[in-house]
Amino acid sequence: MIRVGIIGMGRSGWELHAAALSQLPDYQVAGVCDQSPARLAEAAHVFNARAFTDPDALIHDEGIDLVVVAVPGHLHKTLAITALEAGKHVVVEKPMANSLADADAMLAAANKTGRLLAVFHNRNWDKDYQMVKALVQEQALGELLSIDARVMTYGPEWANYGVPDFNPQWRIQAAYGGGFLADWGPHLVLQCLELAGAWPTSISCQLRSQLWATEVDDYFFLRLGFPTGLLITIEGSNNARIPMPRWFVVGRTATLIAEGAWGCWTTMQLRTSLAGMTVDVAPQGVAASSGGRNYDVGDDLSAQFYANLNDAITTGQPLAISTARARDVIAILEAAREANANGVTVAVPAALARS
Repeated sequence: MIRVGIIGMGRSGWELHAAALSQLPDYQVAGVCDQSPARLAEAAHVFNARAFTDPDALIHDEGIDLVVVAVPGHLHKTLAITALEAGKHVVVEKPMANSLADADAMLAAANKTGRLLAVFHNRNWDKDYQMVKALVQEQALGELLSIDARVMTYGPEWANYGVPDFNPQWRIQAAYGGGFLADWGPHLVLQCLELAGAWPTSISCQLRSQLWATEVDDYFFLRLGFPTGLLITIEGSNNARIPMPRWFVVGRTATLIAEGAWGCWTTMQLRTSLAGMTVDVAPQGVAASSGGRNYDVGDDLSAQFYANLNDAITTGQPLAISTARARDVIAILEAAREANANGVTVAVPAALARS
């Protein structure tokens, strides 16, 4: 049984971590920590866990094996390193950190202490991405020429994601490392890196504050270039009342398009040539989805993340997303911000993870 202490009982800490962990037989929510006395008391009652008002006390408690850091990114480095040095395994929410220097310091602490540091890239298990990845791995599209990955949403839900007990609008505030790139960029960059199976040599980026934010971006556009000539476009917006296709992938022998938003698809179409004719193929296992707002099952993604983490802790199996890969995502996001600030295409620092 892995005894978990969760720092930050906001929406992510509560819904994506505590609620999911409380349903898994290999885990016990043993401790919770939050700055709101009322929310802390409620969480301790709901999850039958000890209440901590001080993160440091939770981290150093002998009844905690794994510390989950579910607070905004500007606090990840300090809390993660403290927990690792206290001998705990650690999960941090994405993005891993607000800077590459912080990510490198966290990775160095994990390597030094021999403890496991995992980044909560739960959307590695999104069903739409998993299907696209399977088709790419099966060479159903041939050599990849271009990938377009987009999350185009609209509405106040994103800008007001936080709980009233803390700060509902922290995602659109610079002090907390907010912005749409910080929120959705890690998911899309990670997925595209895995699909490419290579490391980009250049990146250009445009960030905009258009409808929902003034201090940070609510729109981003990234273009990554690869040594093979592959071009990847990653775009995200909270300003689009009508979404663009979630995926548009062009290969040398086929093209794939997936309508819908994130985690699911309304239609997925693969056009290729068979017996000298152009045909549309329905990949095995692909059926139409509802496309509604209720398809994004966070508990299911969390359960798969934590099942993989349990295997890594108890049997030494590798994490589905290595800490080095999570660090490399931060390297790309930092290079993207540099490209936007200077209005140029920039080179990307070397990767740590092997593609």
